[in-house]
Amino acid sequence: MTIEIRPIGEVAKEESRVCIWIYDSFWDATLNVDRFSHLIVLWWISGRDNPESRRTLRVVPKGDEETVEESGVFACRSPARPNPIGHTVVALRDIDQEAKRLVIDQIDAFHGTPVLDIKPYMPTSDRVDGAEVPIWFRGLLPRYTNSL
Repeated sequence: MTIEIRPIGEVAKEESRVCIWIYDSFWDATLNVDRFSHLIVLWWISGRDNPESRRTLRVVPKGDEETVEESGVFACRSPARPNPIGHTVVALRDIDQEAKRLVIDQIDAFHGTPVLDIKPYMPTSDRVDGAEVPIWFRGLLPRYTNSL
């Protein structure tokens, strides 16, 4: 099986804003994206696209040092993965039609990071009530645990 992935744009961290620069050939795909307040951005963790990171299957994730356990990469958000794909839920702040940029609030990717896809955030299907996480994750960042 052959899988072909073509970036649709890249992360653009400019002086006064954070954007997703959409390549010309994909700009038409942004029609009506302005009707959504939040988007899911899939991006290539290009800084970890190397044989060693792709072979890494277990890591000690970030978290409370007293409770964190070695975990498989499918059980954490490690950037070392067999296929280095990252995702971030972002707030759409504006659309710069002329520069072909989606202006967003933030993204945990570097300037120039390839963007693979963008999907609208759907509160009916992308939110899970009552989700459970390991104890070491609960203390990681309060913003993740307000509802836990």
